[in-house]
Amino acid sequence: MRKVVVSASSLPAGRNMSSQIDYLQKVSNFGADMYHLDVMDGNYVKYQTIDYTYLEQLKEKSSLLFDTHLMIANPEKYVDKYIKNGADIITVHYETFSNEDKLIKVLKRIKKNKKMAGLAIDIDTKVEAIDRFLKLIDMVVILCVKVGKGGQEFNKSALDKIKHVRMLNPDILIEVDGGINPTTAAQCVKAGADILVSGNYIFNNDIYEAIKELKGKNG
Repeated sequence: MRKVVVSASSLPAGRNMSSQIDYLQKVSNFGADMYHLDVMDGNYVKYQTIDYTYLEQLKEKSSLLFDTHLMIANPEKYVDKYIKNGADIITVHYETFSNEDKLIKVLKRIKKNKKMAGLAIDIDTKVEAIDRFLKLIDMVVILCVKVGKGGQEFNKSALDKIKHVRMLNPDILIEVDGGINPTTAAQCVKAGADILVSGNYIFNNDIYEAIKELKGKNG
């Protein structure tokens, strides 16, 4: 039976540091396994969120793994800041690299600094585009919505992507992000996902019960 890991998204807590700390401490106390730091730059995506400047202070408040999702343009310019400030997992988007050699270089830099390397793909990207990178990374992040905005409806096309990656690599971590609630969580885990990123579902409900319910959706 597959163990389900819940990564609580930072997105609903906004850009205020005290709100982030309060939410982080709640999800830490109520059973989350990771804190999913959603980083948006207002450039690659429309909205702007917290960034590496928050990370060091947040790390002091929790022993959770910090699962950092860079939805930013030119991530190669900023990866070192997330390494320095304590990210445990650093995920970059396939779509932000026009040159695949640059992507490989960034993934190797993350791994060289003893961090876990993740590669995310947007809902419109064909999953086969990342096949050649699976041996270079620790985790695939499959977006189940259009990148860059919380509260969107789950797109079922993500399920076939999960199955594809799991078939190619039985051991790689597969994280799903976007529209995750108990129903969609169960579908994703059945398809082969390991890690469930949830934002609004956790934030807008009883946090303890929401996390408990998501973690109960094992395969």
